[in-house]
Order: sequence, then structure tokens, then C-alpha cells
Amino acid sequence: MSVPLVRTPDAPDGERRRVAAMLRADRRARLAARDIAMGLKPDMGADGPAARARVVVEDRIVLTPRSVQQTVRRVRDACMLDRLFHRANAALTAEQHAAGLRFRAVWLRATRGGRLVQRYTPHTGAGCGTLEDTEAGVQARRALDRALSLLTPARGRVACAVCGMDEAPGTRIRTLHRALDILHERW
Repeated sequence: MSVPLVRTPDAPDGERRRVAAMLRADRRARLAARDIAMGLKPDMGADGPAARARVVVEDRIVLTPRSVQQTVRRVRDACMLDRLFHRANAALTAEQHAAGLRFRAVWLRATRGGRLVQRYTPHTGAGCGTLEDTEAGVQARRALDRALSLLTPARGRVACAVCGMDEAPGTRIRTLHRALDILHERW
């Protein structure tokens, strides 16, 4: 049998202030939601400053074979390199951005898992056609090794983190600049 906790009518002063602040914030949020629903205040969520800062691009693509083109809206900033390049005080030059996107494409191809395919007949190459997933992955890993061999370990780590794994560079932005310059010049 559990023992009931003794309720003290006097909570510490800091606890009382914290609970009161949470209740006030909750009440403000409910009132703002009510005013937005009634049309008294604009909804700053979907059309707010953060949403206006993102650049939306409209593309016309064919979603399925033999169908009409559909207009698709997407955010232009698809990865950390795009966010660094397209912001107002651009942190990357066009050459650095292109080298980073090339590194990213090779990274994604090299780290992509292959499909499991079963065949009942032996596969013989005819010297034409597309590469198998494993062959493309091997070539991408070789290209990635060539790119990383040009960089110091620190520059290679920041290139893999920002370009490949989409991490923010933080304080490593100068290292990223130099790594992308080297990749643009020599790779």
C-alpha cells in the first residue's frame, strides 16, 4: 500500500512563480489561437518572417510516365550548402557551392545502400547501358577517396559533416571555405 504524500500549502516561492508564468503563457497561447481562428489577428505561423525568408521555387515535372506536367513547389534550400550560399550575407562563393554540391552528390551515391536483386540467369555485360548500383557505389567511393586525399584530416571532417551529413559548420566555416577551395581547384 502506498503512502500518500503530504501536501504542503506553502510551495517554495520560485516554484509558485514558475507555475504562474506557465499558466500565463498557456492563457496567452489560447487567446492568440482564438483570435486567429476568429480572424481578428493574422496567422504568423505559415506566412511569418521565417517562412518568407525561405525561397520557394515552382518547377513543372512529370510525376508518372505519359502524364501531363504538374507544378510542384519546393524550397530552394535543400541542404546546408544551399542555406549557406543563398542567405543575404552569403558564406560561400559560387565555386565553393558547386564544389560542395559535387562532393555531396558523390557522398550520397557512395553511402547509399544497394538493392537486393535476384537473378536466375547469369548476368553478362555487353559494354553499354547503366551501371549497377554496386558499380556506381564503388566508383563514387573511389571519387570520394580521391577528394579526401586532397584534404587534411580536419578539412575532410568538416567537408563530410557539412556537405555529406548536412550539419551546420558552426565555428569551422573557415576550414570549410579552404576545403571547398581546394576541391574546386584540384578535384
